[in-house]
Order: sequence, then structure tokens, then C-alpha cells
Amino acid sequence: MLEEKDLQAIAQIMDSRIGESEKRMANMMDQKLAQQKREIMGETKELLSQQKREIMQEVGVLIENEVTPRFDLLADGQEDILRRMPNEDDMDIIDGRLTTLEASVKKLNREVAQLKKAQ
Repeated sequence: MLEEKDLQAIAQIMDSRIGESEKRMANMMDQKLAQQKREIMGETKELLSQQKREIMQEVGVLIENEVTPRFDLLADGQEDILRRMPNEDDMDIIDGRLTTLEASVKKLNREVAQLKKAQ
């Protein structure tokens, strides 16, 4: 039959083995969790990349279908405006006429003022 100290020695050995087993189990669990975390992060990055590509494609289509035609219309309108605007030579002529008209108006204003005084 086993004595008390034999039973204690057996209990210590069992505690030691159980503790080692628990450490191995905890280590295995940590490794498994780390692996799952890496897998989840990889899948998440892949999904985000795919969503980014899809969004960029949608933005490209939106720009092509909505924005570009509107800019083209603006450019066409701007070309019409630029065609109607006078060039430098025309502006020189217009400036000369404007100066003449201003001088004529000043002269007429003076004459009207003199006529009013004469009345």
C-alpha cells in the first residue's frame, strides 16, 4: 500500500504534468488565435482592396458619363464666347471710338451747360 508521502509525490508529479499540459495548450491556443488573426487580416485587406477597385471603377464611369460631357459643353460655350470677342486690332479701334465718343459727350455737356446759363 502507498504511504502519504508517496501519494504526495504522485500528486506533485500530476500537478507538474497538468501544468505543463496547460502551458502547451495555452501556447497552442495562442498560436492558433494568431494564425486566425493573420487570416482574417489578410481576407479583410483583400476585401478592402476589391472594394477600392470597384469604387474607383464606379468613379471612372461617373466621370466619363457625367462630368466629361458637361466639361465638353462648357468648352463649346467658351469657344463661342471667344469667337465673338474682339481681337486686339478690333479693341484698338473700339478704344479709339470710345475716346472720341467720350470727348464728344464732354463737349456736348459743356455746350448744354452754356446754353442753360444763357437762358
